[in-house]
Amino acid sequence: FTNLTSVGNIGSAAIYVGLEELIRTKEIKQGDKILLLVPESGRFSYGTVLLTAD
Repeated sequence: FTNLTSVGNIGSAAIYVGLEELIRTKEIKQGDKILLLVPESGRFSYGTVLLTAD
């Protein structure tokens, strides 16, 4: 999934905007697993969250 062409580079807000778009368009179904991966700019660090749609 990418929304870069529709919203541009919005930095750290992109993960929330993308998740909201997936929910709004009903592309996420109950039981789907969603992996959120956010790289930290400038270093070799990542934050991850694994969600299950309810």
